[in-house]
Amino acid sequence: MKHSGTGLALLSLSAWLRQQKWLRFFFQHLPQGLRDRVSALLAARALASARFARTPAWDRFVVPAPSKSREPAGQVGVNILGYLRGQFGLAESARMYARALISAGVPVSLFDIDLKLRHGWNDRSLDAWIGDDLPHPISILFVNPDMLQPALQHIGQARLQGRYLIGCWFWELETVPAEWLSAIQEVDEILVASKFVEDAFRRVTDKPILRVPLPLSYVADSGLQRADFGLEEECFTFLCTFDFNSWIARKNPFAVVEAFRLAFANKGDSVRLLIKTSNGFRHPEKFHQLLALINRDRRIMVRDDIIDGDHVRALHRCCDAYISLHRAEGFGLGLAEMMLAGKPVIATRWSGNLEFMDDDNSCLVGCQMVRVAEGDYLGSTDQQWAEADTAEAAEWMCRLVTEPGLAAQLGAKARDSVRRTLSPEHAAETISNHLALIRQRLPTIPYIHAPAKVFRGRS
Repeated sequence: MKHSGTGLALLSLSAWLRQQKWLRFFFQHLPQGLRDRVSALLAARALASARFARTPAWDRFVVPAPSKSREPAGQVGVNILGYLRGQFGLAESARMYARALISAGVPVSLFDIDLKLRHGWNDRSLDAWIGDDLPHPISILFVNPDMLQPALQHIGQARLQGRYLIGCWFWELETVPAEWLSAIQEVDEILVASKFVEDAFRRVTDKPILRVPLPLSYVADSGLQRADFGLEEECFTFLCTFDFNSWIARKNPFAVVEAFRLAFANKGDSVRLLIKTSNGFRHPEKFHQLLALINRDRRIMVRDDIIDGDHVRALHRCCDAYISLHRAEGFGLGLAEMMLAGKPVIATRWSGNLEFMDDDNSCLVGCQMVRVAEGDYLGSTDQQWAEADTAEAAEWMCRLVTEPGLAAQLGAKARDSVRRTLSPEHAAETISNHLALIRQRLPTIPYIHAPAKVFRGRS
């Protein structure tokens, strides 16, 4: 993939500006919206060349809006509060649980929280359920502890008064940050999507924790084809995706590039690696680092673009395999979605993705535990994460391309496995039964800001 010299020069200029202490001090005190516009301007040329070229097919498909169905009488309902129109992982997680409950006939009321976070905000798939009322006695709040207080202020104390509050939280390391501990006192219970996250929170609190893996409901894709994404029909294409807002050191695309080059150093021109990112303009120095790494390899493409969920699902269908050499995942939604699409997935053998990945349904890659470097992730003091074995990853990439039938066989196992493990019916049943138990105990539960033991050291 070629990028304009002017675009790379602007990204280099942006990186230089951020390294100047006096300019950085000035820049950090500008309003967030203005900072975003400055970053976008400096990175605009390179980012323009990194977006998907829109063919006419991009505008043809409209996902039908789901209609409300009659809810069975007597079922305990729930309010779901979160970034319900956001185009990022935590927002999609809230929608996934909501879709599972709605499909199961559980009474659900959705409340959208918009804290002006630095993400896309154009998902309208559940607008039919979004409103201002919180009619149910139990609420699930999909806002991580670092943004909990602003979210509670946005919702308003009056709306939450007298309601049992469950926080659905994600975290990617073994120890929960100390600055998150006070937030535990603000909720009555914690909902998590993986044992990895559950273990992290059990080390710091004795409050109830319910583990329900993210439910993968079938949602139609847009029907876009390879040509609409600029992908060649005859090339085996690996996909790697990440959001720059989710810390590039954690997602570790540089290891993916290294593994790809190890696998196909002398294997011709019939393979491709597509690195699909978002929010690169907000992190121009990291974006420039990625572009500079792959600039001379035409087999590797970077597309930095925020696209609708139905197009994302079409992209999954159009690629042949997925690779994530992450250093840590709380769950690994992109990996699970690619498995549901029937594609083989190569991934690091560590953290939340082991909730649904094993040696039978995936290409797991060995790793070594290393200390998290300062500045590579929030709350990283005295923490460790995984460094994937790129040579082993390269072997898997080579095998998927050269061994007839292997990719299709692993993809079929992956699809069948996550359909069971991440079943929306099972998730809805588990949550619904749990809501009923809570509702039975509500008169005797001292809830909202219920105290609990908080353990500040490692257990």
